[in-house]
Amino acid sequence: MGLGENLVAKMAGGSESPTMIIPRGTDIQVDVHGQLSIRTPGNLVIQNSGHYANLESVNGSIRIEPHADVEAVSVKCADTCFVEGSLTAWRVTAQAIHLEDEAKANIVLQETDRVEIGGEARLVGNFASEKELFYLFSRFASELRALPVFAERRRGSAELETDDGPENLLSAGGEAPAPKAPSPTPTPDPSREPVSAELPDPLFYSLVILEREFSRPSYGPTSRKMIEELIKLLRGRDLDGLAVSYQTLFGKIVEPGKDLQRVFHAMQGYFQS
Repeated sequence: MGLGENLVAKMAGGSESPTMIIPRGTDIQVDVHGQLSIRTPGNLVIQNSGHYANLESVNGSIRIEPHADVEAVSVKCADTCFVEGSLTAWRVTAQAIHLEDEAKANIVLQETDRVEIGGEARLVGNFASEKELFYLFSRFASELRALPVFAERRRGSAELETDDGPENLLSAGGEAPAPKAPSPTPTPDPSREPVSAELPDPLFYSLVILEREFSRPSYGPTSRKMIEELIKLLRGRDLDGLAVSYQTLFGKIVEPGKDLQRVFHAMQGYFQS
């Protein structure tokens, strides 16, 4: 038995407790949102469920074992991403993606040479680029806006009477709905119309993401204020004001996450095209 094996045996204390070994060159970090990032030179095996920012194997493969439910913003490896359990990811970059039987993968963007799917496995998503994703969403924009989640948000915005929460912040014009007066012949309520009906598709999807990010507790008061201003400009359809101020507002957001970075690039592409 070598020195390394003796050391592992002593650490285990003769018990059957598993031993975790972190190889030399591994980088483990936690971002401002509390998400873990792991970058290792060799193979990476995930046995437990968890939420991650980035998972990367520089020279090897990544394997997600059975019964592990993994969510990650980015998964990247030099060889193959094996999924035996469940994977939800915004982007997967690998030579190949291999889904074992009964594996489940929800991958929005994939950069691979090949995809291998087992008989009972399921793969959802699989877009080749963000441009392709936005193009598809733009084709079905009316269907997306008609989804229950957006209809429910519009109804909620019209019914709120205070401006304490993000729901009312996102009501039309950023103002509290006016009190309803009794009327024998009700007239259409403009606040119940889709607030994004006049927004170009890239800005509509940007508004959807900003609404979600505003409710996250991970951003501080200054960052939330900047997100609030962006939402107000979009809700008020003040595209001229947005064009001259979005870069300044984003510049004051402390460590914006991947989703906010995508919103910035979407606005940049729209206003500079």
